[in-house]
Amino acid sequence: MSIFSRFTLKSLSRNRTRTVVSIMGVALSVALITAVLTSVVSLSRMLIERTAADEGWWYGELADVTPESFDALMDEPGITSWTSISDLGTVSLGDENSSLFGSYLYAKTWPTAQDEAEPLLVAPELVAGRAPEAPGEIVLPHYLQNVELAPCGLSAEDKTIGIGSTVTLDLGTRTVQNLDDGTTYTATSYNGSYVDEATQRESFAADLGQITGTVVGFYRSYGVSSTIALQGNSAYVFDDGSALERVVSDGSEATWASVLFRTEDPAAAEQIVDSISNASSSTGGSVHSSLIRWMGATPDTAIWNTLYQIAAILAAVVVIAGVSLVYNSFAISVAERTRQFGLLSSLGASRRQLRRTVLTEALLIGAAGIPAGLVLGLAGCFVVFGLLREGLIAFTGSTTATVAVSPAALAVAAALGMVTLLVSAWIPAIRASRVSAVDAIRQTQDVRLSRTALRAQRRAARRAGKHGQTYRRSLGIAGRLFGVPGFIAHKNLSRSSSKGRVTVAALAVSVALLITSGSIADVMSYASDTAVNTMEGQDLVLYIDATGAGADQTLALADGKVDGEGMQRALARYYADASALEDAHPNGYSTSYVADMIVPARMLDDDITGLDGSANVHSDGTWYGSAYVYFVDDATWRAYVDELGLSEDAFCDTARPLAIAVNSYTTNDGETYASWKPFKDTGTVEFLEFTDLDGRFIASIEDGPDGTLQALYYDDRGEAHYLPYDEAVAREDAVEVGALADHAPVCVDPSGTLQLILPASAIALSANTGYLHASLSFDTGGNAARAAELEDELKGIAADYPELDFTYTNIAEGKLQARLMATTVNTFIYCFAIITGLIAVTNVFNTLANALMLRRREFAMLKSVGMGNRAFRRMIAYECASYALRGFAIGFVLALLASYGFYQAMMLSYSTYEFQLPVVQIAVSLVVVLAVIVVSVVYALRKSQSENIVEALRADAI
Repeated sequence: MSIFSRFTLKSLSRNRTRTVVSIMGVALSVALITAVLTSVVSLSRMLIERTAADEGWWYGELADVTPESFDALMDEPGITSWTSISDLGTVSLGDENSSLFGSYLYAKTWPTAQDEAEPLLVAPELVAGRAPEAPGEIVLPHYLQNVELAPCGLSAEDKTIGIGSTVTLDLGTRTVQNLDDGTTYTATSYNGSYVDEATQRESFAADLGQITGTVVGFYRSYGVSSTIALQGNSAYVFDDGSALERVVSDGSEATWASVLFRTEDPAAAEQIVDSISNASSSTGGSVHSSLIRWMGATPDTAIWNTLYQIAAILAAVVVIAGVSLVYNSFAISVAERTRQFGLLSSLGASRRQLRRTVLTEALLIGAAGIPAGLVLGLAGCFVVFGLLREGLIAFTGSTTATVAVSPAALAVAAALGMVTLLVSAWIPAIRASRVSAVDAIRQTQDVRLSRTALRAQRRAARRAGKHGQTYRRSLGIAGRLFGVPGFIAHKNLSRSSSKGRVTVAALAVSVALLITSGSIADVMSYASDTAVNTMEGQDLVLYIDATGAGADQTLALADGKVDGEGMQRALARYYADASALEDAHPNGYSTSYVADMIVPARMLDDDITGLDGSANVHSDGTWYGSAYVYFVDDATWRAYVDELGLSEDAFCDTARPLAIAVNSYTTNDGETYASWKPFKDTGTVEFLEFTDLDGRFIASIEDGPDGTLQALYYDDRGEAHYLPYDEAVAREDAVEVGALADHAPVCVDPSGTLQLILPASAIALSANTGYLHASLSFDTGGNAARAAELEDELKGIAADYPELDFTYTNIAEGKLQARLMATTVNTFIYCFAIITGLIAVTNVFNTLANALMLRRREFAMLKSVGMGNRAFRRMIAYECASYALRGFAIGFVLALLASYGFYQAMMLSYSTYEFQLPVVQIAVSLVVVLAVIVVSVVYALRKSQSENIVEALRADAI
């Protein structure tokens, strides 16, 4: 071992606290990187396996292949495996069967045997029997099991179709003719089966022969698939290996084949599909985007762009945190050993040897910190995945939640940790090698007046010399306010001290980390809470109709209206019976209507135009649009009024009903989320009933040419017509909105459309509105099994209410998954926040405590010339306050930049997300930093004061 290695080991041993804190910092940084990478790999693998289990391992698909396109695919060097599905023709089920079973079946080949571990294609789910294993075996859709069909293209010898039945499929061609120009095309499951009877006519010819075989199974048919090949309801037959060649070369447009393939590089599948499809006019294709998305492909959707931008910011935060912590550690280490390096230089050590000393120290710290970080990161992943197992399963749709230990991810984490160490140590190493021996031994390298201070001092000396005076240094503002301790502290701060800069930088990064980690927690909580609507308190929902097929129509009136008062009486009786059930916790009931209404300008906020289906505001400031009006039972209404702190006398007066408008909405256009508050004040709205226009409907209320309102409607030919407002509106009902609320009662479903809440006693106001339905919900504490039992009990009660039609929705299971998903996301984010917070605290403690301990000789000298403890504490307090203020200001700016980056990322998916100063995070960071400063100072001073003054003054660096 060289003398420099022994010197490094001795230095690390003598400064145990700094060494341990440095190792902790490296370990935390590597642990965070390891946890992030391992979590991403694990979640991606879970999503990949779940998607592949449901849809197969295929990457690309070519549909309606031709001999040329098939050959082109086989010539692609990146293809690793492929399989095909052949469509052999169409089977007509006839008009008599079409109402129950559809008009057609498509005869296709059953997916052939594939790799058991990673099959390219998942075969349809069998509900009875088995898959076809030999020629002459057929699998049919589940809805044909034990069915006797009217004569059609599918015939059975035993009439009733079951396992073992011998059936014959008459294969043919389905032709569609466009009536406007007489052109025709062949309809298949590939190009779509919808026919517009007004503009098209179809015919069928059984011209492709027959297939006779034995039914060996029935599969669950949903009519949709992730592949083009399996689209449509089909009859599957065994493929002896010749089907692909036959359908590709037979010349019939009614037969076609789809080839699904896998490539070495998942990203290459799209380029292969595009190039072959573009070269062939008939061949189309698709990419398995739901699978390769989790393999690294980036879908072009706003929500994923948001997530990737946030991930990029998080990665930057992790890197900056790690570099800052490790760099500060080495900067302090080099500053502490300035005299050591000077003495070594005077004894003949080269710059290269001095640099190697610092880098050796980095490698030794890394040898301890990096493995510890890897173990800590993996252990954290196992703990978090274990605690959040159910949430992760709900989030990914997988059957298990396991940590995928990826050697590549661990190698990347270790490499990033080592690169961080070496980069952080390189600059201090260069600085150590450039210190001259004389300056290092005299310790003047890091203690010099700044250029500004030197220029000010020279100007003051020149002014004094011009007036024949002796230049005397002023105490300055700090000296006049805080005395000699303040003066000394100010001079210490005004010197060009690398230790001071490192301390301020450490504080700035720590403040930025604390604020940013809190901000990302708030941002992701907002995202998950907005995107995941758990419908708290509603586990079983009943939708009740008086005009549906299951009702006896005694409450139904003309034009789709209902007897409102009669409906309320029936609901009240049913609700009383349902409430008497054991363990039934009803949330009240509501009857919903849709109203066309005019809202005055004084009530409106600009957000009104953001609601679902909302129109623009008129030139006079009013707004016309539709609103959902809910009449809730009186008990729920009184509880709602009391919850909002409103006057029961005012809002429960049946003679003068007041409405409550919901003033908080979340909308989603399929890609972005938005939150709106459409009202700024209460007021009176007008419910409108339009004039009878012989069955035509008013489409909207708009501004007329003369500035007044007019109504738009369309005639039978689709031409637009306008009526003056007064002629179009037959009746107006004034409804006073007495209060605004940020939520609706539990029995009212959330909506992106304006909602007004009224008591059931005000049902007369529904006279000129359109009836929708009634709803009733029950809370079973999230117990899906109890919700199912309750549904059976309620069906028994419903038999006594023939005037009502009931539909039941058990949403307890979906709610559980939504809550688990939100909890999972939030837990990951808060774990990230905690770790970055620990890194920040470690950074401050390590930097400030060691910076103060480096000044042992300076402190001993001040005490030797008579500075008392009180004055000493005032000096330290002044310096720390300066560090804190400067560090906090710089960190605040850095955190604002990161927060603004989060805001820009969120705006891609949450269009109404507002940028706000992270006030809570700023306050927390301030408290934490001040607390850590106090602890660091107390620790450092106690360590410094434990030494004898004479020994401290005599202390050499070696």
